Amino acid sequence: MPTDSFKFSQSEKRRVGELLSALRTPVEATIHPDSWLMNEAFAAEFQSRLLSQHVFLKSILAEASFEAAFVASASVAGMATIPAISGQRFWDVEVAGRKLSLKSTKAKSLKLKELHISKLTEAAWIQDCRTARMRMERVHDLFRHYVSTVSSIIQLRYFQNTNSYELVEVPVSLLSQVMELTVSEFAAENSTIGIPVGKSPPDFTLKLDRSDAKITLAKISKECCIVHGTWKLPSDKPAVQLKPDS
Repeated sequence: MPTDSFKFSQSEKRRVGELLSALRTPVEATIHPDSWLMNEAFAAEFQSRLLSQHVFLKSILAEASFEAAFVASASVAGMATIPAISGQRFWDVEVAGRKLSLKSTKAKSLKLKELHISKLTEAAWIQDCRTARMRMERVHDLFRHYVSTVSSIIQLRYFQNTNSYELVEVPVSLLSQVMELTVSEFAAENSTIGIPVGKSPPDFTLKLDRSDAKITLAKISKECCIVHGTWKLPSDKPAVQLKPDS
């Protein structure tokens, strides 16, 4: 290889130095010792990508950047990865034989002990269901299909007040409880149902959002979930959202 390929301009040297500094940012990382997902290779790759996004690019790891980092980390870890085809419902990537729905959130209203999934899936049929029985039957059918297709929901949560990330798995088996709901729980068009019914606090709350035609899962107890990893970054290196033209 020509030696010229190893020469850097001053600007390139600055960028390389900044990236290296970002990758070496001290992080308080905690990885679940029995995680099926985060082996040593996955954890190392995911942390480096998190730091390059958050510290070097100064942008919160979320949405498309999270999905890219997750899939790349799984691949580096030696796991077979199969992205969902365009238009695929419910799941985003298959990892080691598990179909996963990838979610992320940086909402200021995040609660430490509860998760919130604002849109589990679209449900345009909600607007056409005029009776409680119709709503119950469509919800049962949707969740029966969802539970039989998806293995887990993986959500990356960013807490602005502590400048920290948390990767949490919501087992889809938890959602199978929806099939136990009876017609009386669906009396309201915008039904909000604590599940299991009668438990206080519930494992999660199911919301049928008629105005936005979607299914929302709220107040998901973190005790019912698996925290695969957490990463706390120094508070003096916060991420900022870049403007489109900046």
